[in-house]
Amino acid sequence: MGMLAEYLSLPRTVHILCLGTLINRAGTFVMLFLAIYLQERLQLGGLFATRAIGVFGLGTLLAALVGGHLADTIGRKTVILLSLFGGASVLTVFGSIRNPTAILGAVLLFAFLAEMYRPAVSAMISDVVEVERRPHAYGLMYIAINVGAAIAPFVGGMLATHAFEYLFWGDAATSAAYALIIALSVPETLRRPTRDSNQPHDAEAAPSARAALRHILGDAVFIRFCLGTLFLSFVFMQSMSTFPLYLGHLSIGPDVYGRIIAVNGLLVVLFQVPMTHLVSQFNRANVIVLAALVTGIGFGLNGLASTPTVFAVIVVVWTAGELMQAPLVPTIVSDLSPPALRARYFGLVSMCFSGGNLIAAPIGGWVLVRYGSNWLWGGCILTALCSAVFYLSIHRRLTPHRTHERGGSDL
Repeated sequence: MGMLAEYLSLPRTVHILCLGTLINRAGTFVMLFLAIYLQERLQLGGLFATRAIGVFGLGTLLAALVGGHLADTIGRKTVILLSLFGGASVLTVFGSIRNPTAILGAVLLFAFLAEMYRPAVSAMISDVVEVERRPHAYGLMYIAINVGAAIAPFVGGMLATHAFEYLFWGDAATSAAYALIIALSVPETLRRPTRDSNQPHDAEAAPSARAALRHILGDAVFIRFCLGTLFLSFVFMQSMSTFPLYLGHLSIGPDVYGRIIAVNGLLVVLFQVPMTHLVSQFNRANVIVLAALVTGIGFGLNGLASTPTVFAVIVVVWTAGELMQAPLVPTIVSDLSPPALRARYFGLVSMCFSGGNLIAAPIGGWVLVRYGSNWLWGGCILTALCSAVFYLSIHRRLTPHRTHERGGSDL
């Protein structure tokens, strides 16, 4: 009961954000089935499909950069509403586009608008939750994300077998629903500067973009942490880009892919709470290194599988790495970031995950088509090893007794 109470007693804002995220993620159909839609429905080929996912990555990268800056200046709530309503608007016309160039443009615009809210949500959680409870808050958010992720493949797979257009309308509806929940139920959490000389550090005026960039680039520990996260995102992104294409080469259809990938979301729903409780008792620096290694091994095992059952078992392996890593990444970002730059630090980490789309998706598709699956899955192991090396290089700074909430005065 004590473990459950840690989550139930979190601030109301966290619970509302998690509910809205669950609804939104349960309807995240377009990105999940984009590669299949472009290759099978529109007959544009596997290389174009992975290129489109790369363009999506470019959009999410820009969204993280702009969204983080805006969330630190105009407010978290404003950015969230702009993002969700904007992304829903694009989706209402996306399904009718057939021109390849226009499709890439729509993917870029959708990614930019729909993903802009992520740094704002992460910063909002950090705004309202005390330092020692943040792993539980981010763990709960990750559960909400993956409850939705467990639902989306099943529902999306069924919708896709009837009409791919339903994916776009369903995705738009859930994004709009999330926006309405935020608009009606969540207050702004960004503290505005006042003239009171005794104001807290996190109420200081937001630094300019140039000052923020200079500070972030000078934070060597954070930059190395971001590089480790970037390499790990290269591996994770294969689950949505080359993995469904690889299954297609083995005559495993989108409905079966949906069930296989849903194992990942189901495991997170069932085990993220106990895993978060477990990893919080260990040195987070050791855990995140182990998470990178387990993830790489899991994806590497894809090269040995050929049946849906075996692929489902392999998903269990790399999900174990994800379960260890998920609550630690945002917690470490909160520890390392000055409050005045909180959303922009989260934005940079979001850019690292976006890099998985921008870089790893098209490269992974190229490797799969030109050199085959053995090179692809072997490359995942080596990439995850690079991630572990970067995390290991800042091992001492990631231990709990060395991280601390830094004030804005160090800018």
